[in-house]
Amino acid sequence: MNRSCRILTGCLLLAAAARGAAGAEAPAPAGRYKGFNLLIVSMTNIGTDHMSLYGYNRKTTPYLDKWAEGALVFDDVFTPASWTLPVGTSLFTSLTPNAHQIMGRNRDILLSEKIKSLPELLSAAGFRTAAFTGGLDYMPSLGHMRGFSTAPDNPPFTKFDVTVPQAQDWLAKNRDGRFFLFVHGYDTHPPFLPSKQFEGVFSSTAGRNITVDPTRTYRGYRESKDADITASYHVVRPPPGADKKKKRVKDAKVVLTPDDITYLRDLYDETILDADRRVGEFLGSLDQGLLDRTVVVVLSEHGEMFAKHGRFGRAGGIRGTLFDDVVHVPLLIRLPGVQGRRVRGLVQIVDILPTLAELTGLPLKDKTEGVSLLPLISSGTPVNEFVYGGTRYNTYMPETYEPYGISSINEYIRDYKWKLIHEITFPDLKEGRAPGDPEETFELYDLKADPGEAVNLAADRPETVKDLAVRLKRWAEASRGLSRGEPSKRALPQEVMEKAKQHGYW
Repeated sequence: MNRSCRILTGCLLLAAAARGAAGAEAPAPAGRYKGFNLLIVSMTNIGTDHMSLYGYNRKTTPYLDKWAEGALVFDDVFTPASWTLPVGTSLFTSLTPNAHQIMGRNRDILLSEKIKSLPELLSAAGFRTAAFTGGLDYMPSLGHMRGFSTAPDNPPFTKFDVTVPQAQDWLAKNRDGRFFLFVHGYDTHPPFLPSKQFEGVFSSTAGRNITVDPTRTYRGYRESKDADITASYHVVRPPPGADKKKKRVKDAKVVLTPDDITYLRDLYDETILDADRRVGEFLGSLDQGLLDRTVVVVLSEHGEMFAKHGRFGRAGGIRGTLFDDVVHVPLLIRLPGVQGRRVRGLVQIVDILPTLAELTGLPLKDKTEGVSLLPLISSGTPVNEFVYGGTRYNTYMPETYEPYGISSINEYIRDYKWKLIHEITFPDLKEGRAPGDPEETFELYDLKADPGEAVNLAADRPETVKDLAVRLKRWAEASRGLSRGEPSKRALPQEVMEKAKQHGYW
């Protein structure tokens, strides 16, 4: 491939990118953005399969579609777990859950102080650090949030209509020095309640058998061969200090019809429109002078699932949380002086920190699981042969919210051809059941022939299963070998737990 060099603003040396990106420009070697600001925006719970930016047939991300014209858009990015806390910790540490061990919310949730997070590293390097988040899995008191000097303790599930103005106010006062700003919102988490501006753009009850209450969060599964799904939702418990003799209200069950599921999916798409508008307006408010000295990253920790293989939602240890609907996530990186383009190649969430470190010249003393994406960005050189994910689910749950009543290890390995999902389910002894042996299952999908992961080929391709299972085991063992100290003990406040349950977390 021919390569040409020319001088752009700031004397940036650029090379023609590989993989058919003729004329697309890529950054020079490490340290080109030393001294630049860093802005990360997290649009939690949006998978690529519901984004027009990634080919979805609905125009759900018009603002990002436009903004992406000036950014590197990574097509094949995968997350290590199906919920925010372990993934957010992986984002800030470049360690997967087996290594950082943040796999439960009730206790053992504080990251070991032996592991330095991205905000800690940047703070030590002289950056002003601030985080404006939706709370819960990004509460300021959590271990992976160490290093943020400014981080309001927003209530759980705060949305961008609060966090974006907070971030804008902070930027107005801190834009002149080097900064790291993290902005996050729970706009697209269930229950799916779009604003009046977008309500009805995709959703309608006319002519449909709608029985579901959209103000609740549902997690469920198909119990029979028909198209209905039995789902559970959380019922608010008596507040702390109430009469403990009162019988605890159990979680309620409903049956979701196909029309219910379609309706909830439509509402979800409308919440994505909401989040896209809010984030798009925020990014559009950044003036060119600020953008010229800021690296901007937009991502999501995980996606959502609607009745795939009979599963509704990312329900705990129940099989089905690691389909691509959930683990295939967006990633956009805007680099000053670099033209926007699509980047093809397997990427993991844990690769983001090493990439930002190399771009900005930030030293990393500890070993990471992720790798820098600069070879992929600069010349199209692959950096990952496979991508991996996995964690233990329902490890520290004191109560059983039915869809989360299975304790399991759920993990996967994937390349462009094959995907293997491996689950070990442990017997539930909380209900007085007799002890039993763990159950192990494998699901194998041919992604080229079956991108929707509809047909499990595990029984037909035992050698492929064996080969991928060995690779997956080696990865998990290597990841656990990187662990640096046990998490600290800390009980989550009761009111936070209750709010999380209302949103379908337990």
